[in-house]
Amino acid sequence: MNRFIYVAFSLIILLNLFLESADYTMAIIASFIFPILFLFFLQRIDVFEREKFKDIFFVFMFGAVGAVILCIPYVIIRELFFEGSSKLNLIVTFISVAIPEEIIKIIPFIAVLRYRKFVDEPIDYLIYASASALGFVFMENIDYIFKYKDSGSIVALRSTLPAIMHMLSSSIFAFGIFLYMNSKKTKYIFYGLIFAALAHAIYNWSWIFGNIVGSVVLLFLCIYYSKLIQSLLNISPFYEKSKENEIHSSANFLLYVIIGVLATSSIYDIYSNGIISIFENIENFLWLLVVPFAIYRIISSKLSLKQANFIALGTRKTNYKILIEMQDIIINYYKSHRNKSKYYN
Repeated sequence: MNRFIYVAFSLIILLNLFLESADYTMAIIASFIFPILFLFFLQRIDVFEREKFKDIFFVFMFGAVGAVILCIPYVIIRELFFEGSSKLNLIVTFISVAIPEEIIKIIPFIAVLRYRKFVDEPIDYLIYASASALGFVFMENIDYIFKYKDSGSIVALRSTLPAIMHMLSSSIFAFGIFLYMNSKKTKYIFYGLIFAALAHAIYNWSWIFGNIVGSVVLLFLCIYYSKLIQSLLNISPFYEKSKENEIHSSANFLLYVIIGVLATSSIYDIYSNGIISIFENIENFLWLLVVPFAIYRIISSKLSLKQANFIALGTRKTNYKILIEMQDIIINYYKSHRNKSKYYN
């Protein structure tokens, strides 16, 4: 499998580089910046049992190759059954876009979970699901960036907004798989898919109401993504209190990621449209200064650790039986790996 993914990924990139125009090559490079930087961030947050970057990058490539191969039949089927359907309809978006894309993104993760041994702690589910999602985002963004290069700040927009959504939704799906793996209840795979697709569909749909509504929805999704990162790290079987402070360097690195993306976006705009284009699209530029840094603040605020504190499912005071059941799975997982007594605030 390794050789196929390496060869397929290389062929996809080389064919696009040599068969397309110089402008398309620049779109490929611009699309690649955020994913590669965020892959390093994902590695850095794994402070207790750090993954090898080559493994994370392999899943990223797998996600990109899967996106190219699986999107061919997906697009054909979508056009066959949903041609002419309104993309403004939440249900249509949920069925025709969100569900199939979530399945496409999760397949590389399921493959490595089944056939590789490097998924060995809870945070790995989020890391590798996010890496697969970034592979999908990388391939998706190339055409968007090339097609809308005249719109201004397109690299920053595509890198930060849909990328965060795709990682969050894939992580929700992967969390459902984690619950299944530790309960053997198939319903959690279904729940993971449904909630991942719902988050995806709501995000897509929210943008018809304008930038403010779309951005607010994204930031709420980002809040849950940050809570999931923190919670999965807190129940690591490799947890060591002496390593808690190592997570703080990840916050600084995330800031560099945001700055790097904004710089790349400005350089791409200047290359495509000249330096005057930044001033012609000053509203987009200023808006995309605010949102990415809000994303940074949200995620970095949760980069602090407290052993066994799982906040992503709320507290034990909830009246929802399904949440209590999921909390019990987390508690049982933690008990079987670490003999501690406190699990929730």
